Amino acid sequence: MKRTILIVEDQPNFREGLKFFIQQKSMEWQVIGEAETGEEGWRKIIQLQPDLVLMDIHMPLMSGIELARKIHDHQVDALFVMITGYQDFHYAQSALRYGAMDFLLKPCTDGDISRVLRAATGRLESKSTVQRAARELLLRSILLKIQMNEEIAARYERLFIGQQLWLVDVRDYFPEEKRYRQEDMYLLQYGILNIIQELACKEGVRVELLVLTADRFVLSAEVNGLPEAWWDQSVKAVREFLGIEMDSVFLGECTNAYSLLEAYTGVGEGKDKGWWSPSPSSGELNGYQAAQDIKNEIMDLIVSGEEGRLEDYFAGTLRQLSQHPTAESKIRAVNQAMALNQAMALLSLSPQPVQPVAELLDHVRGLRNSLQVAEWLGEEYQSFVLWLKQWKQPLNRNTNPMEQACEYIRQHYMDELSVKQVAEHIHLNPSYFSTLFKKETGETFTGYVNKLKLQRAQVLLRNTDMKMTDICQAVGFEDSTYFSSVFKKYFHMSPSEFRQNKQFE
Repeated sequence: MKRTILIVEDQPNFREGLKFFIQQKSMEWQVIGEAETGEEGWRKIIQLQPDLVLMDIHMPLMSGIELARKIHDHQVDALFVMITGYQDFHYAQSALRYGAMDFLLKPCTDGDISRVLRAATGRLESKSTVQRAARELLLRSILLKIQMNEEIAARYERLFIGQQLWLVDVRDYFPEEKRYRQEDMYLLQYGILNIIQELACKEGVRVELLVLTADRFVLSAEVNGLPEAWWDQSVKAVREFLGIEMDSVFLGECTNAYSLLEAYTGVGEGKDKGWWSPSPSSGELNGYQAAQDIKNEIMDLIVSGEEGRLEDYFAGTLRQLSQHPTAESKIRAVNQAMALNQAMALLSLSPQPVQPVAELLDHVRGLRNSLQVAEWLGEEYQSFVLWLKQWKQPLNRNTNPMEQACEYIRQHYMDELSVKQVAEHIHLNPSYFSTLFKKETGETFTGYVNKLKLQRAQVLLRNTDMKMTDICQAVGFEDSTYFSSVFKKYFHMSPSEFRQNKQFE
């Protein structure tokens, strides 16, 4: 589905020129509306809800600056770019405080327009990834009863306004005739998502399939956006292409978090698999309360979002464990492992059944001392952390690892970014990552990062009067001499020469 643009410009010829270029040259964008004044532009922003607004700084009735302030004050979820003449540029810079994404200087070239649209696409993709992850975590928090309070309820209303929801269950990822492997599960999730989204796009509707547990999703779509037969077509398509059966229950338009939880509970939490929330047998009850307490502590650390605190907790537990007598360390380790099992079952981190207590006891029975017990529990921790990282990833985690790496670099290139940091993010060895990155992108890691910094420097040189040393620091170069050298090598001119030639792309 194409992203949408509203053009707010009082000069008809310039407005038509922009519209013509976008219609002829852009495959990702479409113009959904035009306005000649700021007031008309504001009405159409509210009515059409565009992804991007291109607006002139000088217009009758309401200036572009006033319109920018209104977008900012009303927290409208739209990007906007100011169109201005060179003589008004310093005045137009005041729009930055209201969140202006960029500027188009008249007369602008095709390259200028393309640059702005590319930047807007990247910004929207990053924002979409963040918002999707936020919606997934919010639904998990509410429906899995991890955490619920007034703040979470208010966030739900903001993030799901105007949406209707379905609960989707995958019956079995591994039908006998398909011979799928365990490691294929996330790829199958991604396949289901793409099939459903493709069918929704044919109806002109945006949908999201949000991961709730390993085999349970929540489908979110615009209210009344999809015909009744659409879901039957989706189930049939998933069956034909992947051989996987799905069930669905319509939750309706849940206008608040409490009505959502009531609807979810009403369709039966009991449909969940046996590993969803295991109940201990009478022989397993000893030590269960201690495991429950540990599980609650681990869940609090997960919900806090501070991974460092969870890692510190694990490290501290292992240190203490090795100091206890062997018999006691075994009991403590089994309780810790039980707590991990309970947390994994609650979050459905793994599609595998949780280990029964008898199996855990078998693991530790043959361990000869506290150090071996700590080593065994450390491996349990590592497995848990790995599943947790996968659980926290958006559903598109199975895209090409280099695509994930490039997206991560684009979001963090202004920081002190290292090969090791990016490699760890996608779970690859740093040396192998460097080789694979060069092979896939045709660039070294350092060259790719520098290119992003220099592209940002271009924007600042073109559109601001910042000092060269300030631009150097703003884009992440510590040494201005090195910055100038890299810039000249890449663009075949110095930063000062580039600033003098603003039409250069």
